[in-house]
This record gives sequence, C-alpha cells and structure tokens, in this order.
Amino acid sequence: MKVDARHAAGAARRGPRGRTPVPAGILVPIARSFVPGAIALLTCVLAIPARAQSEPPAAEGAAAAPRIEELNGRVESMTEQMQTLQADTDKLKRLKLSGYIQARWETAENKNDSVKVEKSPAVITPANTERFSIRRGRLKLTYDSSPLSQAVVYLDGSTSGSAITMRLLEAYVTLLDPWTFDRRHQLTVGQMNVPFGYEIERSSSVRELPERSRAENILFPGERDRGIKLVSLWTPRLETVIALFNGGGINDPNFPTTDPTRGKDYLARARWSEGVFDAAVSWYGGRALTALTGPDVSTDRTRFGADVQVYYALPVVGGGSLKGELYRGRNLNVDSVKTLVASPTTANPVTLLKPGAVGAHLATEVLGWYAMWVQNLGERFQLAARWESFDPNTDLARDQFERASLAIHWFYDGYTRFTVAYDVPRTEVAAAAGSGFTDPTDNLWTVQLQHKF
Repeated sequence: MKVDARHAAGAARRGPRGRTPVPAGILVPIARSFVPGAIALLTCVLAIPARAQSEPPAAEGAAAAPRIEELNGRVESMTEQMQTLQADTDKLKRLKLSGYIQARWETAENKNDSVKVEKSPAVITPANTERFSIRRGRLKLTYDSSPLSQAVVYLDGSTSGSAITMRLLEAYVTLLDPWTFDRRHQLTVGQMNVPFGYEIERSSSVRELPERSRAENILFPGERDRGIKLVSLWTPRLETVIALFNGGGINDPNFPTTDPTRGKDYLARARWSEGVFDAAVSWYGGRALTALTGPDVSTDRTRFGADVQVYYALPVVGGGSLKGELYRGRNLNVDSVKTLVASPTTANPVTLLKPGAVGAHLATEVLGWYAMWVQNLGERFQLAARWESFDPNTDLARDQFERASLAIHWFYDGYTRFTVAYDVPRTEVAAAAGSGFTDPTDNLWTVQLQHKF
C-alpha cells in the first residue's frame, strides 16, 4: 500500500499520536525560566521540616518564607567563615618551618675529672671532655610574603659551650628583583651568614664533618654578621656577591652587637659553576679595633679566599666529591695581644701597650687551607676525610695547627643521620723543663645523631 508523501511529512511534524511537536526555539526559553524556579522550589521543600506536612496548605506558605530567609542567612554566614579560613590558610602556606637537632656524645684522650677555679669573680673550668651535649638545636622560620620578598628568623639552642644558651643566629629580609623572570638579583638586609667562600654558607646540617675548619672558625667567628648584601646571577654559571658588614661577627669577644668604627667591612665574591666543577674567589677588607685605656689601636682585617669543588660518580659505588679552600690575609692575633698588651691589675687598673710595643704588630699574616674527600657508598652510607692547616702567624714557627678528620655516616631515613667521627689534631707546645716541643694527646671521638625536619 502506498502512503502519500505529504501525509507522511505531516505525521512526522505532528509526532506520536498526531501531536505537533513544540519547536526547539520555544523550548530553550521555557527551560531557562523553569529550571531556576524548580531549584528554588526544591530548596523550599528541603527547608520545611517533616512536621510541616501535616499543616494546612495556607500555613505552609506563611511558615516557609522565614525559614528560607534563615537558610539564606546561614549560607551567607558559612560563606564568610570559609573566606576567613581561606585567608588564614593562604598565610600558613607562606610560612615554612624547618630546623634540625644534633645530639652528641664526645670523648677525648685528655679527659680527666679535675675542675679549675680561677680569676675573680671565680670561673669554673672543668677539664673533662667526655659528655653528652646538644651541639645544635635550630629552628628556622621562613615567610614568603609575596613573590618579591621573604623574611627569615633563625634561632639556635645548644649546650656545647659553658652554659645553656638560646640565641638569634639570623634575622633578615630579602627583596627579589621584579624585572627578571627568574629573580636573578636579591638584596638582603639584616643578620646573616658572611658570604665568603664555600664552607661558611654551607649548613651544618649537610656538612660531612662535625665542625668547620679551624681557619674559618678563627677568621669568621660565628659565621654571621649584620649588614647588607646583593647577590646577582648574571648567567646560569656566573654569580657575584657584594656586601657591607659591621665587621667582627656575632661572636666578637668585645663587640658582638655593636660596631666601634664608622667604616664598614666590605666583601666581594665571584663564583663560576660548570655542573661538575665549581670555583670561586672572595675578598674581604676592613679594620679591627683593640680597646685600650689610652689611644685605641686599629689594625687591618683582610682575607683573600679561593675554593674549588669537583663532583664525580663511580659505577655501583655512588657519587663523590673533592673540595678545597684557601684563606690568606691579615688578622688580629690573640697571642700577640697577650704578649704586647699589659692587662689591668689591682695596682695598675689600665690596659695599655707594653713599653716598646708597636700597635700594628697586634695583627699578623695568616694562612689556612683544607682539602676534603667525600664518597657515597650506595644510598645509606657516606665516608668523609679532611686534612687542614692553619698558621695564625706566618712569621712565627711552631704555632701552626693541623688536623686530620675522618667520618662515616649512616642515613637511617630521609630525615635522620648517624655519624661517627675521629679528629686527630696536631699542635706543638713547649715540653716541661725546656726539653723541646711535644704534641698533646687530645684526639677526639664524636658520635652524633641528627634529625632534620
């Protein structure tokens, strides 16, 4: 049977059972007006308690309005609370808390149980060198205020000295330049590490031996000072630093928190990095003041430094490195001060140069260096060895300090390291009865557990 084409087309337009379908252009506006209303109606239904179902229809509409207002108020309140919580969370994300603890046991060959009481007021000096101690307990707070600024506060608590101490190590603000994509220039103001050489700025939590070299400890006591520095990364390989500091450092025996001179100490450094090979040169210049009852004595405080690090990897065994650093310059000599300056006494309470002494001779030419080898043994163990030398007065014989240091590390996990180290210092002191010189038996064992977070 044949079907008329026009009849078929009309049936298609009318749809099932002969109804004519609504055009799509009319459906869209209807849907847009219907959906919000349906959502509002559903909200009202959910907001009405179950007991409202038994109320007369007239009461339902009257009771629903205040409940909707109450619901809207609660939603707005929750929104405000979420906004406050989000602001607090954003602040916490900018704050970084880090630090480490170094718990030690030390024992030396010259340990004994005698205690010296001397000076006035009395100073107690125990001779025993076998003890448990907290060498470093450090807490660092870093706050990234924005992509262009950062603030740091660094605290240290330890029992390694003569008393339990809590002190401020670092507090500074760093400003990053806004005109380079990777922030290649940084200006830092406050109390910070003196950026001289390689060893000073390397954190104690990652060093391969328990202590820094003797030259660094003498020339930069405390490793930190107050001032301003500018770090510039000119290329991925070349970095420079220029800085001004008070001079003397935070551990200066006479001026730990003040600067007795108007002139500031200045510093310049340039480092070149080749990936497996790094090298740098540093220069430091300034003046040191020795306070006397009469005219004070000002002496040169200069240092030249050069450091090199070479990195390599051995098949199966692991990575390793060779490192070396040289210090040379002029520095105030403690032994010269003892020899040339007359200390005050009860009969003569003044501090003056001894007759015939020359103030410039309080500072002497110094020379120090170290060479170190580090080798990883798989992922858990590491070996380190260092030989160092420091001569506080190159014009004087038998005052040199030399030390060989060995250490083995076991990495318990990604946060905890166990270290056993052995130090063999070599010095020459006058023997009894004028029978030449001898080396004291003062070798030291150090066992340390460090946890870093």
